[in-house]
Amino acid sequence: MNCLGWNCRGLGNPRTVRVLGDLVRDRKPDVLFLSETISTSNIIESLRLKFGFAQCFLVDRVGQSGGLAVFWKANVSCQITEYSQNHIDIQFLENSVVTWRLSCFYGYPERSRRKNSWDLIRQLADISQLPWLIFGDFNDLLDKSDKWGRAVHPQSLMDGFRLALEDSFLSELDLCGGKFTWERCRGKPGWVRERLDRAFGTVSWLNKFPLCKLTVHHTSRSDHDPIQVELVSTSISRRLFRFKFENVWLKDPNFVKEVKEFWSKIPVMHLLPKLLDATSFYG
Repeated sequence: MNCLGWNCRGLGNPRTVRVLGDLVRDRKPDVLFLSETISTSNIIESLRLKFGFAQCFLVDRVGQSGGLAVFWKANVSCQITEYSQNHIDIQFLENSVVTWRLSCFYGYPERSRRKNSWDLIRQLADISQLPWLIFGDFNDLLDKSDKWGRAVHPQSLMDGFRLALEDSFLSELDLCGGKFTWERCRGKPGWVRERLDRAFGTVSWLNKFPLCKLTVHHTSRSDHDPIQVELVSTSISRRLFRFKFENVWLKDPNFVKEVKEFWSKIPVMHLLPKLLDATSFYG
């Protein structure tokens, strides 16, 4: 199963719709989340039929801005539980039992309203104890390395975003395919690139999908690039990828150094379930 998210910056341009069609054909998402659709229900329904999705759910635009939409294939068993202008919450079922949830998120673009985004993340975290993934356009940065070009991002905003994630017990998924997901004025003096589109999971979700992969795909439309989360279930991954330590590795003089470098790059919350498993195994 895989989930594709894209801030498409409006679906009124036929070129944007063609690019979206190429993404759906090439990436084959089971779940597609679009933000800033700036579209009517008729357009969203026509896209559902055009791209072969079984169902869709729409949050209407406000005037000439905003708008969210989620599409899903017939093989996906899910239910919409709640929504707002900034999110759509989905629960996924296996054999009629809810097993995890996904929040498709669109953060407030105005800096004066970022606190509202952070508070919404906290509110979503309190909804249930289900394994939880949240992804989309957060319109926020976590570190100065998330930006290239022009003015430095305010430290207070980065601290506020990070605290909201910590309060919600969320760890970020590593991004493959590039460092940034948004850019403006490419090749010009004011060229700026940022990582605005992201994905975060709770410990229980990361334990359920330990081989998940987050990838950014580059496109010629919108100033945002789409991101895709690919999932592999725990039942498959644990059987095929059970870890075994080989004593011969200790004979390699670079072993300890390389292990330390690898562990330093992995979020502690992501590793917690594996550390607990290892502790119980060795008694």
